[in-house]
Amino acid sequence: MDYHLLEYFLRVAERGSINRSAQELHLSQSALSRHMATLEHSLGASLFHRTRGGVTLTEAGELLAQRAGPILRQLTLLKEQVGDKAAGQLAVGLPASWHHIFTADFITQGINDMPGVKLRIFEGASNALSDHMSAGLVDLAVLPFKSASMSSYAQTKLLREPTVLVGPESACLKPDEILDTSRLAGLPLVLVNRPNGLRMQVENALARSESRFNLIAEADTVAIGLVMARRAGAYIVLPACALFDQEVCKGLSWSPLKGIYLTWSLYVNEARTHSLAVREGRRLIVELVSQHFRQRHLLPDDVQMFV
Repeated sequence: MDYHLLEYFLRVAERGSINRSAQELHLSQSALSRHMATLEHSLGASLFHRTRGGVTLTEAGELLAQRAGPILRQLTLLKEQVGDKAAGQLAVGLPASWHHIFTADFITQGINDMPGVKLRIFEGASNALSDHMSAGLVDLAVLPFKSASMSSYAQTKLLREPTVLVGPESACLKPDEILDTSRLAGLPLVLVNRPNGLRMQVENALARSESRFNLIAEADTVAIGLVMARRAGAYIVLPACALFDQEVCKGLSWSPLKGIYLTWSLYVNEARTHSLAVREGRRLIVELVSQHFRQRHLLPDDVQMFV
C-alpha cells in the first residue's frame, strides 16, 4: 500500500470533505476520490459515508483513522533512520574551554566511528551556544547545568569540576594553594559576557563578601581572556580543564578557587533523538568524557563524574 494514500485519508477524515482536502493537497477532486476508492478497494472495506454535505467515517474508517497516524509516524522514523545509517549530519556545540582536553579527540574519533556522518562543530562561550540551541541549530551541546532545562532539549549531567583563577606569571599564583573567593576583590577581572553561569557565580561570591568587583573587560572566548592575562596583567576565572594544555599555561600562573565549581550537562535536541547519528554522537561524548576528565584533567581528584 502506498503510504501517501493513508496521508490523504487522514486529511479527508479530518476535514470531512473531499473537495476541501483536495484543495489543501493540491489535487483535483476527482483524483483524490480515485485515491480513496483505491484505498477502500485494497482494504476491502468502505471507509466513508458520502453525503451532500461531505463525508463521515464508517466504523472501518474510524478504526483506520485511529491506527493510521502511529503507522505513518513509524514509517517516517524508519525512513529517517535508514537515511541516517547511510549518511547524515550531526551538529554539536562544545565549550571553548574543552578545546584541548576534549574537542580534538571527539572530532577525530567521530570521523573514524561515524564515516557516513558529516560533523558540524560549534565552539564558543555558553551564551553563544545557548543561542544556537534556541534556534535549533545543534543536535547535541555541552553547557553548564541549568536547573530549568531549555525547552525541546533533554539534559543529562556529565561532571562537576573546580575553577581556577588565572593571572600573569608575575602574580605567582600557585597550583597547590586554594584561594578563597575574597582574593578576587579588586583584581582587574576579564569575564565572559552575560548571560554566563560562571560569571554569575563570581559576581555572587563578591557580593556576598561585600568585596569590590573590578571588571575591566568582557571577552567572548577563553583565548582572548588568556591573552589579556599574559599581556595586560588581567585575571580570569576559568573551568580548570581550560588549562589542560601546557602551551596554554605559558606566561601564566594559576590557583584553584574555593567554593566555585562548574557542572557540565549534555543537552540533546529531542526532535532528533530518533537519529542514529545523534545517538552515536551522544554515546561518544559520554564515553570520551568518562575517559578523559579522570585521566587528563588539571585537578583530576577534584572532578566529580555523573556518567
